Amino acid sequence: MKLLLTGPAGLFREGVASLLRLYAADVEVCMRDGLAGSISDDPKPDCIVMDGDALRQSAAEHEALREQARAMPLVVLLGAAQKADIDGLIADGVAGCVEKSASADMLFGALRVALAGGVYFPRAFLAGNPVAPVPSSIRATPAHRGEASPNADAHARLTPRQIEVLALLARGRSNKMIARELDCAEATVKTHLTTIFKALNVASRGEASAAAARMERVRETQVARAIDGQVSLGRLLANMESQRFRAGEVLFRKGDASGELFYVEKGTVTLSELGIELGAGSVLGEIGLFSPGHRRTSTAVCKTECEMRTVCAADAIRLYYQEPEFALHLLRLIVGRLQADKLREG
Repeated sequence: MKLLLTGPAGLFREGVASLLRLYAADVEVCMRDGLAGSISDDPKPDCIVMDGDALRQSAAEHEALREQARAMPLVVLLGAAQKADIDGLIADGVAGCVEKSASADMLFGALRVALAGGVYFPRAFLAGNPVAPVPSSIRATPAHRGEASPNADAHARLTPRQIEVLALLARGRSNKMIARELDCAEATVKTHLTTIFKALNVASRGEASAAAARMERVRETQVARAIDGQVSLGRLLANMESQRFRAGEVLFRKGDASGELFYVEKGTVTLSELGIELGAGSVLGEIGLFSPGHRRTSTAVCKTECEMRTVCAADAIRLYYQEPEFALHLLRLIVGRLQADKLREG
């Protein structure tokens, strides 16, 4: 994997480059002073990470951002974030914005989302709580912001099926994945997207995702899919670390500190104290991760050979904020298990 880091030479760039080298075992990090100019085709980077401070220093950098964001995932590092500023950058096609005060885990989370075809929003943007503004020179113009902020009439023209397509697009699904989830032809998805883009007055998937993030109908559709159990946890966790465990291996013991949850892809896990067996498609370890004391409530042992995705606490929190389906699934799962525990105690 090749990552391109652009920005002024110095301690900050060197520090970010060191972090990026920890992202994956095979990652190669290249550095440039700026984004403007041709990028080597041998090979092209899989993702660009850009120091957002460069945008206030050169109009050429902002134009280069718009051009490169159409060709590959691009993540911008910002000193601070405000909703209007994020809107403008996402409208430019950026696949993610990360505040410089964020943790390394959040940066890695943004890269995973961007590389998977999604759009990563800072937590302040998702919570509707903007903080200190980015310098005005990197803000989108009002006219440009208007392109990414379609009016209510445009929203109303979208059919329920098109809203479903838009809701899945906003979660980073490809056309093929949308077609599979909605049980329709990929050509039908393309037709829907053409209509959606025209109705919302957008020109890219990134712009459509930014518009969808502010549409109540999209959020309602995402929640409805989660309530109906239409959540593909395997897809949501596809970029998380996969591990294999031997039969009889202990994942964790009751009372241990909790730092991650597990998604079972293959095999069977037994929760010893509860006498419960969990198979493929199950999640475990979520109660300890979200409880105030962060302690395991049961011992988990692999009954058979298992293959699992592990999700660290930081990634779980990020998914909770960014993926409504994931958040609602966890909520229902935790409540269901607490109710079952209460019945057993009674």
